[in-house]
Amino acid sequence: MHPATILIPTAGLLIGPRLWTIHVLKQHHQTDEELPGTAAELAREWLDNNQLKAVQVEITDIGDHYDPQSRAIRLSRDKFDRKTLTAVTTAAHEVSHALQHASGYQPFVWRMRLGKLALTVGEIGIVMLIAIPAAAIISRQRIPPFLMGTTVTTMLAAGLAAQLVALPTELDASFRRALPMLSDGYIEGDQIRSARSILMASSLTYVASSLLSLLHIWPWLGRMTVLRPSLQAPGLAIADNQRLIDLPAKQTPTVKSEAPCRKRVRSRSAKNTEIIVRKYGKPLIRGWMKFSRHLAKL
Repeated sequence: MHPATILIPTAGLLIGPRLWTIHVLKQHHQTDEELPGTAAELAREWLDNNQLKAVQVEITDIGDHYDPQSRAIRLSRDKFDRKTLTAVTTAAHEVSHALQHASGYQPFVWRMRLGKLALTVGEIGIVMLIAIPAAAIISRQRIPPFLMGTTVTTMLAAGLAAQLVALPTELDASFRRALPMLSDGYIEGDQIRSARSILMASSLTYVASSLLSLLHIWPWLGRMTVLRPSLQAPGLAIADNQRLIDLPAKQTPTVKSEAPCRKRVRSRSAKNTEIIVRKYGKPLIRGWMKFSRHLAKL
């Protein structure tokens, strides 16, 4: 099977929803004076109507989100004081998260817990990804491949779990809460259909992000099965029929050749350590730092 038959559909599945979302949000981000208020004004009104006066509505530069720690809805600068369908729909969605939090909606509660857990696991994992190669270089020992693979897989799995648990809260906030809220005298007719398109596009983007996280973890699951044989005891070799046999006695190194052999092993170990750190450690740490900023919003 040609790799393109897998790569092209996968790229379409991941990039397509994002491009469609950008198109839909831009299409409905035109000023509409018929709307009863700006995004910030309507968010404040909805919160007050639901006895959530303590929740603040603030402007931000890091994307629209609800912060459960500060109990604040934060809207980006291009939406905060705008009368557009995209801005108003986004505000309704974030208010819905505040309502989930106030009502103790269980998927939202688990979303917060797993988000915190994923951040903690990621911080511990980054420390291990730095400490393990450093310890190997100082001690001149090989990096345990299975230990590195387990660390990476645990980090990615924690992030994926947090994203998957967040999906029900996103769908509930969009279609069970935000859309009825908007339809209750704030928008009507074609605007309701457009608002549904905006919410659907945003939900598909979140699904695509979850699939991308799954693709990140999948190769490491494959590597884990490959790395396990490297943990076999020294002095043994794998025969063609996959059985372990003792090395012949004539191949046992003499005392004179032991030091040069050990030197070669150490040199190869240092080289392998450098390759692993450069190829896997640094890109993973950079990727996790970006992903952790997303998890901090959960």
